[in-house]
Formats: sequence, structure tokens, C-alpha cells
Amino acid sequence: MLAWSWRGWTKTWAFLAVPAIALFELGAHVVQVGGAIGDDSWARAREETRALVQPGDLLVFAPRWTDPIGRMVFGDELATLEREAWADVSRFPRAIEVSIRGEHEPELAGWRRVAEKKVDGITLATLENPSYRPTLTDLVNLVHPPASEAFVRSLDNAGVHPCTWVHGSPQSGNLGFGPSVPGDKFACPGTFAGVSVVADLDYRPRRCIYAPPAGGGQALRLVFHGVSFGETLHGHHGLYVEAERDRHGPSVRLVFSVGDSLLGYANHADGDGWKSFDLSTAEFAGKTADLTVEITSANANRRMYCFEAITR
Repeated sequence: MLAWSWRGWTKTWAFLAVPAIALFELGAHVVQVGGAIGDDSWARAREETRALVQPGDLLVFAPRWTDPIGRMVFGDELATLEREAWADVSRFPRAIEVSIRGEHEPELAGWRRVAEKKVDGITLATLENPSYRPTLTDLVNLVHPPASEAFVRSLDNAGVHPCTWVHGSPQSGNLGFGPSVPGDKFACPGTFAGVSVVADLDYRPRRCIYAPPAGGGQALRLVFHGVSFGETLHGHHGLYVEAERDRHGPSVRLVFSVGDSLLGYANHADGDGWKSFDLSTAEFAGKTADLTVEITSANANRRMYCFEAITR
């Protein structure tokens, strides 16, 4: 009897499940729409930000899913490539955080909040970096002649093949193609070197020097002229997310030297993501010299490798 009663109940009242679910979804939609920010509000926030932001400032949108909205509304003038595809936040003295719903950029957690302004449901916060150290030289900005040159050499020094600086249009493709191949680049035998943007293991954009290793017994060598040295060479390297997330590829080795002096090296293994490194340059502090960088790997198959470094 009890079983029959339960079956009877479900038959009698099951028809209410559909409208109940519909009402729940409608309620959720109302909550989402009620918290939405209108186009006019975003436009007003853009103009207020324009008055706040300084040339060397970082500009971030929080939570991160609002970044596409920020790029669209704020435009290339404010949401520049340098601000959108930063290597790390340490090189910015200040940041303007454009946030909604009380969210914040986790990378700025230790920064001092010195000012705040509300624009409808958008908060514009000015933050200062408590451990800022100015950049002396950014290698990404030197990837062009005569500031730098490139060539491929065999590791046994049996042959050296100069790279040619070429101008052209960037090349891109569908998922799996990798970072856009820059139009302006050093074209080398079997590889190239130029500035691009890589999507790292967390799918974050990173502006860096796209320099796939030549593979085998060869090294891709870049020489940066007139680098100003401080106490540290600070940088990052990584591979395009689709090339390293399966962790099947060989590691990539990055070696830095000044003349005959080895500064050090950094290794990147699949799965490391956007990995940082720091090398001491104390013996060259206050001096200007040429910096040589060599990139090697056991093979070149899907080694969509990108690196960046600064002196400070």
C-alpha cells in the first residue's frame, strides 16, 4: 500500500517539477541580470579611468572574466598589449583595478590601496606596488636590428648560420596552431625569433620573445646589444598551452652569458607553465654590455617556446 501511495504521489505531482525548475532558473536569471553593469556605466568607468591612469601603470579588470568586456570598452588606448599581456606585476609601480561585485585581482593582493572611486556598480581602485624596482632594459623591446642580432649555430661550432631580419604580416591559425608567428622577425634556418603573445598553461596571455629552439645539435642564439645591467636578470619562459599540457615534449634550456662570463641558465619542462627565473648580474651592475641568449632542446617538434627578461 505504501509503495502504491508513493507511485500515486509521483504521478499526481510530477507535473509540478517542470514549472518549479523554470521558476528557479528565472530567479537565477533575475539575480544575474540585476547584478549586470550597463554599457553606459562601463563607458563612464572608461572615462574616469582615462583621467586616473598614468603611462607606466598596470590596468586590470576583476574578476578575470570581465577582461574581454574591459578590452572592448576601454580600447587599445587604455587596455594596451603591455597591460593586457604582462609577464608579471612586479615591474609596475602602480595599478588601476577596475572591478565589480567586490572582486579583486589576486596578483595585487599585497599592494597598497591608496584611492578608490565608485562608478555605478564599478569600483576604480588605485594601488601602489610596495616592492617596485624600475626596469633598466627589457629584452622584448630589443628584438630588432641594430639593437639585436640572431643566428643558429651547431653545438660543436662546426657551422654558424646568420638569421635575416624580415618584415611581413603576422600569421595565425586555429586552436593548436600556437602563438601568432610575428611578421617582423629574425628568419633563421628551421626557426625564427620575434615578439608575440603566448597563451600559457593557465590560458593567460604573455607578451614575450617567440623563439622555438632549432632542435637536435643546434642552438638558436640571440645577442642583445647595449644592455644596461643592475643586480638581477629577472624573467619568465613557457610554451604554448597546447604544446606542453600533455607533458610529452623535451625540456627547453635557456643560457645567458656576457662575453665569456656565464650568468646562468633556466630549464623549462612541460607542465612548468609560465615559469620565472632570476640570475645575479652583480658583477656587471652599473655597466652596459652585450647579452647573449641561447635556446636549445633535444628536438623542435611543437616546441612553441617563448621567453622574456628584464634587468634591474
